Amino acid sequence: MRPTTLVRLVVLSVGLAYTAVLALSGVNLDNTAKLIVGWFPAVASVALLVWDLWGWRLPLLNRLTHRPRIDGLWEVTLTPTEESHIPEGGNRGPIPAYIVINQSYWSLHVRQMTVESGSDSKSFFWDRVPGDDVERLSFLYQNDPRPEHRARSPRHLGTCSFDTARLVPQSVRGVYFTDRYTQGEMDLRLVDRSKGYTSYQEAAAHVADLRSDDHS
Repeated sequence: MRPTTLVRLVVLSVGLAYTAVLALSGVNLDNTAKLIVGWFPAVASVALLVWDLWGWRLPLLNRLTHRPRIDGLWEVTLTPTEESHIPEGGNRGPIPAYIVINQSYWSLHVRQMTVESGSDSKSFFWDRVPGDDVERLSFLYQNDPRPEHRARSPRHLGTCSFDTARLVPQSVRGVYFTDRYTQGEMDLRLVDRSKGYTSYQEAAAHVADLRSDDHS
């Protein structure tokens, strides 16, 4: 269970427990003000949970937050720069990849998958450049190559930044930099809102099925 799930459960449980204890204690909530005080923690915790998971995505509310919705499966092309220190025998690109993003308002996890490795985000933050209409995502990630590639490409850390031009983008541009002194650009195209893929092959099979259905 991710820490964000635990936090949601704790907030919801505390709010409901407060209201339940108050009701069971025999306190007579005989006027509007007391009813508000008694029910406010439970209502507020439920409202926060609804906002975090779903509410912020509603079109009118989403425009107020400037937070782009980017959850789902993305098809990605990685293009390393010529200056990147790629070991002999490494892929100099373009490199096909898939990214799965799980997103709520206060939490986000990015999983990137290539044929040779997988990456998971470790921390993230949103910021908005003055003049932009939407926020920019930046995150730190850890890359874990498959065992057969670790002699050439050891585990490493990197940073990535996504620029989105719309609140519900269909494409995203990004840049990345790693502690192996590699860097490059990323082009992302939204496939759909599905999630749960654990490998490049699994995501590629899903995309192939979608394209097969489109041509049938």
